[in-house]
Amino acid sequence: MLFTLRSLAVSLPLILLPAAALAESSSYVALDAKGKKTVPKSGARPHPCVLDTTTGLVWEVKTDDKGPGDKRWSYTWYDRTKQAEGFPVGYADGGSCTHKGSCDTTGIVVATNQRRLCGFNDWRLPTADELAGLLRPELPKKIDERFFPNSLADYYWTGTYVALEVGGAMFVSFEHGMILAGNSAAAAAVRLVRGQPKP
Repeated sequence: MLFTLRSLAVSLPLILLPAAALAESSSYVALDAKGKKTVPKSGARPHPCVLDTTTGLVWEVKTDDKGPGDKRWSYTWYDRTKQAEGFPVGYADGGSCTHKGSCDTTGIVVATNQRRLCGFNDWRLPTADELAGLLRPELPKKIDERFFPNSLADYYWTGTYVALEVGGAMFVSFEHGMILAGNSAAAAAVRLVRGQPKP
């Protein structure tokens, strides 16, 4: 049974900015496959990563090419390290992706690090606060699509654990612009991040 626990939902403040002001105030820098600055582009295979100069974090950009970073793939939440802490670990390989055997959050992190997206091998799930930092409530998909093309107005997993009976973690909804708890059996999108936030 797939469900989300909406009682923990936290609404984020709504800030409206004109499109021109948004463009001028952007702290994002598009990165190419080697992690170097490039021009943002859209399409099936856009620039693969984005640096947020405010936080120092580098974000994955989704593709629309049925490859390993395709926007359509979904993943169940799974973290086997939680077993050592005495918590439920979630559900392995319960999502929908072409790389069967790894359609869960641990699998996608391992696969992304193995292929060295943008030249890096320290990709991870973002915390709920980190991912919510990408929310732009005034925009249709609640995210700056100039830098994050192929984004879905959907739920994205985070690494922020929630000790539900079956295990779970926090989602960020890019449809509703909020953070909420989710059952680990629910299949959702993933946007990976790397780096440590600036203090």
